[in-house]
Amino acid sequence: MASKNNRPFVSWTRLKKSFYYACKGIQHTWKHEQNFRIHVLVAAAVFISAQLLQIPIEQQAVLAVVIGAVIGLELINTAVEHLVDLIVQTYDERAKVIKDAAAGAVFVFALTAVATGAMIFIPHIIKLFF
Repeated sequence: MASKNNRPFVSWTRLKKSFYYACKGIQHTWKHEQNFRIHVLVAAAVFISAQLLQIPIEQQAVLAVVIGAVIGLELINTAVEHLVDLIVQTYDERAKVIKDAAAGAVFVFALTAVATGAMIFIPHIIKLFF
């Protein structure tokens, strides 16, 4: 059954374009946002460490979820900052609050990810020494 605008249910061309544009957004954020690069590099170190310590797959899945959320929030934060900069051409305290709150959301979840990682890694590290 075709939709009323006669577009197919899935347009592979449009889907490929959407993936392309998403990758361009990630590429831009990697190039211009220091915190994003730090999050990605720490994520790689965490996944490598999880393999070296033979962390169970269920715990690695939890790590993947919290890391994915931090990186996703960092991308959203970048989008919010650029949107505010586009709309507000001069200094405005309200714009600062919006940008600070978006950055704060990333920070809060990054701390949550660190706490989650600590709960997973510390027992495995302790086992190495005792």
